[in-house]
Amino acid sequence: MKVLMLGAGAVGTVSALKFVQEAMLEQLVIADAVSARASLLADRLQDPRVSAMWLNAGDRAAVTRTIRETGSTILLNAALPATNIEVMRACLEAGCDYIDLASGGTDADGIPKLDDQFALDAEFKAAGRLALLGMGADPGTTNVYAAYAAKHLLDEVTELRVRDGDNSICQGHDGFVAAFSPWVFIDECLCKAVSWRDGRYHLEQPLTGFEPFDFPELGVLNCYYVDHEESQTLPRFFPLVHTVDFKLCMDDVTVETLRVMKRLGLSNKNRVRVGDASIAPRDLVVSLLPQPKDLAGLMRGKTCVGVLAKGRKHGEPKAYYIYNVSDHEAAYTELGVQATAYQTGIPPVIAARLIRDGIWRGSGVMSPEQFDPDPFLERLAREGMPWRLRDDSARAGIPKVRALISLETVAA
Repeated sequence: MKVLMLGAGAVGTVSALKFVQEAMLEQLVIADAVSARASLLADRLQDPRVSAMWLNAGDRAAVTRTIRETGSTILLNAALPATNIEVMRACLEAGCDYIDLASGGTDADGIPKLDDQFALDAEFKAAGRLALLGMGADPGTTNVYAAYAAKHLLDEVTELRVRDGDNSICQGHDGFVAAFSPWVFIDECLCKAVSWRDGRYHLEQPLTGFEPFDFPELGVLNCYYVDHEESQTLPRFFPLVHTVDFKLCMDDVTVETLRVMKRLGLSNKNRVRVGDASIAPRDLVVSLLPQPKDLAGLMRGKTCVGVLAKGRKHGEPKAYYIYNVSDHEAAYTELGVQATAYQTGIPPVIAARLIRDGIWRGSGVMSPEQFDPDPFLERLAREGMPWRLRDDSARAGIPKVRALISLETVAA
């Protein structure tokens, strides 16, 4: 396996650390738009199979040339999702399989960009190549959990509700802190959130859908609609499902900060004049926040990523919450990262191994829920992310109460 990995941030660090544990790895090229970041990661790995280079993931011609020159057989795009389409086209031109972690989000009008990626399906099929979309934690393991519920737990799946929580605090940082890309987080929270109800897509208003959810090991945390890929892909492959949505836990400070940011235009991506300079307000906000990779070792607490699957088994109503809980301190002890990066960086490496071994096979543009979940989940547990199953069939619901814990960290 010859891997070209774009992006040497927090998630890319985890993926690289896991790739070098792979005996069948022949080559790993780490590329980043900040050359020093790629070099530092390669130096940390101290493996003769690993090299580093400067590369702009948004430059299709440069990515195409790099794939050809390195002979890469699979590309992991751990750079910003805005680069996905250009990188996918580079893989088509150079002849390389493709994996990414998330889509490009949505525009202000809520139109999904994920459709643009699926529109390349015929071209990938014609080339005999596979493009696997959204293979991180969420999307990614959440999609696999849904497939597991449909295969083993339920005869009929009627609801798939992704619920993510984090009860951590971050030492030395008060207020708004994002444990994954702040740019992506702001996008997901402040655009309209796609949900699926009664046979069609809906656009939910930002920061609505308040719901307390009881997370295993974390307790009851307040969740809100957030735009996510699962709400767009799961209805494609589970035709009987009538409800799919995604909600993320956020504390009151985070919610209010996001609302103020939107009211003041600080989430705007368009450049504005400030004296003699021109700057995008979003760039300014992101530049003032700590980078996710710099949060490693500062976070205390746990993060939970899971899917609540509802339906029927033998004619009886059933509900199961399938999830993984990861501890920030344990992730730092093992790999020197925080738990959100840990949960996101491991799944694409497992997927790459399954593709290489022909266990996950196919051509075209595909989503994780289209594959057999069993070999992935078996390997996920072995890689330090044991997944659990909670039978929620008897639960009557949780009363709406204010959160008992004030979060200082937002995680997906």
